[in-house]
Amino acid sequence: MKKIKLNTIGEEITYEKLENGLEVFLYNKSDSTNNYVTFTTKFGSIYNEFVPLEEFKMKKVPHGVAHFLEHKVFVQKEGLQPEEFFSKSGALCNAYTTFKNTTYLFSGPNNLKENILYLLDYVQEPYFTEENVESEKGIITQEIHMCDDNPTDVLYEYIRKNSFYNNPFKDSIIGTTNDINKITKDILYECYNTFYHPGNMFLVITGNFDEEDLLEAIKKNQSEKNFHSPQKIKIKEYQEPNKVVKQKEIIKMDTPVPKLAYNIKISLKDIEIDIRRYNLYLFILFSSLFDDTSDFDREAKDENIITNSLYLNLLNCDSHALISLINETPSYESVITKIENTLKNIKITEDDLNRKKKVLISNELFSFENIEVINDMIVDNIIFDGKIEKDMIGLLKSLNIQEMNKVISNLSLKNYSIVILKK
Repeated sequence: MKKIKLNTIGEEITYEKLENGLEVFLYNKSDSTNNYVTFTTKFGSIYNEFVPLEEFKMKKVPHGVAHFLEHKVFVQKEGLQPEEFFSKSGALCNAYTTFKNTTYLFSGPNNLKENILYLLDYVQEPYFTEENVESEKGIITQEIHMCDDNPTDVLYEYIRKNSFYNNPFKDSIIGTTNDINKITKDILYECYNTFYHPGNMFLVITGNFDEEDLLEAIKKNQSEKNFHSPQKIKIKEYQEPNKVVKQKEIIKMDTPVPKLAYNIKISLKDIEIDIRRYNLYLFILFSSLFDDTSDFDREAKDENIITNSLYLNLLNCDSHALISLINETPSYESVITKIENTLKNIKITEDDLNRKKKVLISNELFSFENIEVINDMIVDNIIFDGKIEKDMIGLLKSLNIQEMNKVISNLSLKNYSIVILKK
């Protein structure tokens, strides 16, 4: 066992990498009355072109395979299904797919060891047939139609679609009905065998437990299963231009109030500081300019062009960061003009920066009161950075106005895309 010490806050995470490549992270909170466990594969929707296990040529699979796999792995060949098994001990289970990972999880206060072993077993024992794959297509097609009828989901799809040419973040996580109809049992097994190897997965356990006892049980469980040697998975690389696909689009949809998204595509190539640090500066900058404490917010509400504050979304898309400013407003042209005027005169003071830093530091400290937040933080660290940030407080404290001004001076805001949903 290795201890990952989180500087400044006096916390630590236990870590061990098993012989089969599976990484295990444990955060023990002695006063916790609950446990939260996630089992994650580094396989999300953007990885649809890769070299399959024991092959040599790049292969492209339909969009939505990662999400389809999530559905099918969650269903067992026989015996109790996951929902039934976990409910016996009062635990809740779920799963989700993102752009870069698929995660299976449960939370509950009792039978922790038994539940972890079941989680490992059901995820590592897939059962796909032509019949159960075909039957799942109808379920996922219904899910796709629900998303297509939801204005918020449609808005987010067009934000990415109108921003990116080649970056796979442009495509839907769930896929289209045409994609889903192309998925077969063989494709699922091919993706599963390539990406669901323990060497491409990690287990995160947060709660109140005996670390050594759990690790011993996990090691025994894994040693009794046969896996091929871990191998590096080759993913297709892409080139993404800085310009956006479409600068403005109005989409007709039944929504009571028009929805607006103003999206800025920012290249992450050749930046001179760490990506995490750079993203923090971007978040602080745009929240200072547009959140509910900003001059923009106060003036826009006084002018009656918004009623609610803009929602800021920052998406790290590997090649680029995508900043989205989102709101519902019948006065969307006035809001666009005001956003653009604000971006022409970017100003942030040292006091602004320090206020935002204090909020982020406070949030970081408070997160260790919640085992689910801690677990999610570990998952995000591994997926996006490949490691746990050992001194997030120190990193936040080190942000400074000189570096912020340098980020601002090098920031290009000319590549933007506007999406409007209206009747």
